[in-house]
Amino acid sequence: MTFLKNHSMLCALSVCFSLLLSGCSEPSSQSTTNTTAVDVAKYPWTKEHKNHPEWPLEIREEVYGDADTFSTPRLMFWNKYKYSEVRTLWSSRLDGSDRRRIIPEEVFIKFRPVGLHKAARSPDNRYIAISGYINDRATRQLYDTKDKKLITMSAGGGHPSFNWTSDSDNVIFYADGKHYNYNVSTATLTQRKIIYSDELFLLPGDKEFLAIKHDGFWIHKFNGEVVRKVNFGFPRAWEMKNHRISPDGKYLAFMTYGREDFHFHWVNIANPEIEHSEKGTGGGVIFSPEEDFLLEYTIKHSKERDEKGFYLSERVIKTKNIVTDEQLETLIKEKYIWGMRTLVPVAITNLAVQDVRR
Repeated sequence: MTFLKNHSMLCALSVCFSLLLSGCSEPSSQSTTNTTAVDVAKYPWTKEHKNHPEWPLEIREEVYGDADTFSTPRLMFWNKYKYSEVRTLWSSRLDGSDRRRIIPEEVFIKFRPVGLHKAARSPDNRYIAISGYINDRATRQLYDTKDKKLITMSAGGGHPSFNWTSDSDNVIFYADGKHYNYNVSTATLTQRKIIYSDELFLLPGDKEFLAIKHDGFWIHKFNGEVVRKVNFGFPRAWEMKNHRISPDGKYLAFMTYGREDFHFHWVNIANPEIEHSEKGTGGGVIFSPEEDFLLEYTIKHSKERDEKGFYLSERVIKTKNIVTDEQLETLIKEKYIWGMRTLVPVAITNLAVQDVRR
């Protein structure tokens, strides 16, 4: 700019040059117009956003401790933005709105998570327990969302079945056929008496575990002692898969396969008779924080076609009351934001805020 000031004969050129590069000489209203130009290379999902001016082009990041973000229960799920080669963990409100990236994709370049091993978030929302590989070695890690770093709990493979104690200070998991407790405060790992289970759930109150067996479940005290056995009497060829527990510890849900059709079931743990069963895998289904309710994140297909001949569809949330069979259907919010597609729930987190409101 000093050169231009010393050469008045080039003043007009300097103004044009400045406008071209930065818009500094323009009135503020025109400058605002210039800044609305979209860098399509930077934001490859602009097409999906064209009818949603309220959607940000920049990805929202989840900030640990943010009062507004954690004012409601959150849905945690794996997904990726358009053209990304790496999936990561995201969260949203239960209706799909306010989607935020929890963990940067860079974390999963050297650490390859096992998506089939369910990640588990601490009740205070700070830590996420994840199973994966570093340099082809199986490992159990914590991701600290406050300090934004990985913490190694142990080596070891197999299904981890992560469980958190209610104080967010202990993670209980399997590794290489052994059972461990990792204490977060002291960063110490201790071996526990093993509870043999296909999937293990620490029930609310931290006093009992529910251990999944081939066609039923056992209830164990915290120290491992067996106090109750339940057998559903399924044929040997059937297998129970994809188990989930309601937040209040009242219901167990699972699917059976090895039969002619997949079936999805849910039972009251206190009175576990198979009274509720329907065809399907139960994909996208998770227990609501509200007592006696299931949420299903799914696609609803229409018989109508669009101008290109494709069948129309909507991504919806089906809410079902287990006791009354009453059902409600609502549209998922922020569908296709950042080029994201199907929303498949991993867990509902931040349940403490739900308890405070009751």
